[in-house]
Amino acid sequence: MPDSLHQGLFENPDGMVEVYDRSAQELIEAIRPEGYFEGFSEEDLIWPKGGAEDLREPDLKKRRDLVEALYKGIPQLRDDRLGEAFEQFESLAGSYHEGNRIYLQLKDQFISKNAGTAQEFLKLYQTLYLDALAKGDEYVMDVGEASLVEARISRAPLSHAQAVAEALSKVTLEDDPKWLETYSYSFDGESTEGILRDLLRDVAQRTLDYIAAGELLSTRFNTYSNMGWFGGAVWKVVTDAEWLLLRIEDAQGETEELMTAQSNVRLTQCMLVEFFQAHREDPTQLRPENYWYWQPYAYLTRDMIDLSRNLVEKVNQMLLSTGLGMSEMVLPKVLGGNPTGRFVEFPHVGKIRTISSFARKMRFLRWIRPCWKVGRSRLRLLQSEMAAEEKYRLAWEKWREWSEETKRIFEIKVDIIIDPEFKAVSRALDLGSGKHKVLILPTHQSLMENLIHFPVFQSDEFLDAMGWDSPVPFAILARTGLFSTTSLRLGPWELSMFGVSPKTNDVLFEAVDGYVTRESLDGTAHTTSKILDAMENRPGLIYPTGTTASFAEQLIPLQHALFSKLPQDIVIIPVVFRGTHSVWPRCPKGNLDINPGVIEAVICPPMLGETTLLPKRRSLRIQAETAALFQAVHIASLLNPDTA
Repeated sequence: MPDSLHQGLFENPDGMVEVYDRSAQELIEAIRPEGYFEGFSEEDLIWPKGGAEDLREPDLKKRRDLVEALYKGIPQLRDDRLGEAFEQFESLAGSYHEGNRIYLQLKDQFISKNAGTAQEFLKLYQTLYLDALAKGDEYVMDVGEASLVEARISRAPLSHAQAVAEALSKVTLEDDPKWLETYSYSFDGESTEGILRDLLRDVAQRTLDYIAAGELLSTRFNTYSNMGWFGGAVWKVVTDAEWLLLRIEDAQGETEELMTAQSNVRLTQCMLVEFFQAHREDPTQLRPENYWYWQPYAYLTRDMIDLSRNLVEKVNQMLLSTGLGMSEMVLPKVLGGNPTGRFVEFPHVGKIRTISSFARKMRFLRWIRPCWKVGRSRLRLLQSEMAAEEKYRLAWEKWREWSEETKRIFEIKVDIIIDPEFKAVSRALDLGSGKHKVLILPTHQSLMENLIHFPVFQSDEFLDAMGWDSPVPFAILARTGLFSTTSLRLGPWELSMFGVSPKTNDVLFEAVDGYVTRESLDGTAHTTSKILDAMENRPGLIYPTGTTASFAEQLIPLQHALFSKLPQDIVIIPVVFRGTHSVWPRCPKGNLDINPGVIEAVICPPMLGETTLLPKRRSLRIQAETAALFQAVHIASLLNPDTA
């Protein structure tokens, strides 16, 4: 477990108790208007303060009742809030993608009329984009969400960018004759005509409507799912456990087993404090203070799940041995991997059956051969004299062969779904020409995605959608030491399953595969120039978003720093991999169990950087709204909006 805030709290019990109690009371006050505590008196809503040794049964029961109210209330509220935001977001998707096609037609006419360059057209559009942003309707929140915003748990859509746009000095181009020239666009044989200013203003408004709806969906998801649903489940385990452990202690006195469980309760409380503080960070800051966007946040939530599962198991064992006759603890479904309701994993994807430990071991043994084979092939490519582009192409093919064999060994079926809107936008862009900078933005729920990228992006379905005749080798952003978890250590030597050391594999990633590598915790800071270079010189870059999830329904917000660096003429293709987490779960820590299962790769329509990215102004360098939009696209495609 990496060094973190919760470790420091754990080593300072008095300080931990104070900050835990304060955080609990602040959260109760913030969520109170949401209606969780109907029937509670003012006195009931005062959180009992103190450590476990200071509190007795009525105090711990009161804590338990408060958290129980949150735990019971959050699922329905989560379903309602996300459902409302999802429906609004989905209703605007078609208009947004149509707006992109309008923009492309208008740009082509602008250039063909010799009215100016593509860059000059973009500047005209961005003038209207900023103007529409500054004049946009302010999102009206109800009392409950307003309280969450005030407590820095949530935020209003477009609040950051809108305030910045209002403060910017805008250039008035109303008198420029270019604005008043007549342009037109057509769909399905029907033409629409108007002056350039009005047509571009329409595109800008469609885009901003979609961004605002996307930020609403992603913000509500982060508030009600990532924080409320998951955090409430862990908090319930903590308050149930501390109450039951006191009853067990009263019945049988202190034991080593009891003290260990109490210590784990304190550790989980420390993690909850860190988790709460992370969710109160302002996403419009240049860098997060805690771990909200970064890998340690995923480590934190993974450890919260592992500790919660352990607590439930150990407390139930002690209850059984003491014979108190009390009801056992029940692990919340979201922590057990089988949640119900809306916006959970689709029922037709993921793990299809459980296999024995012996069968798992035999599959890993069979997997060594294709892994060793692709490792040796890449070593030979490294030592060859052929050009870099040819190495990339051959390595891309070798990885596909390895991936197909991996799927066969582990009984993994991958289905590819191309969004119906994809081809229309792709053809309007002329993606098949290869003249665009392409960024593939896939979800990253599990290490499983690393095993299936290759057949998906070399499939006939994907190539047809892109308008390509044959596979092209993408660059991939890859973490250094990626295969250390499967390596074998013999004294000073370390050998991965690919027949080379993890360090050698990192060299192969860059020299043979043409990937962009980064340290696991550096974000994008040290790799930005390499990312931009890869997008300029390669057919495209695959940028797995965030880090692996701790449970199937967790989508961590995207890092806005990436979007501030992207060139405006980028084409971004969001991709969703459904079912990967249950095929290869992250919990418990170090889990290597790969299950037979079904995965769906959903290829979403291309999205234009020119229309969608905020204009490159220093005061708009924080692209929080753009990052939220792409998280929303992932949410809308990854999880089932209907009741499972």
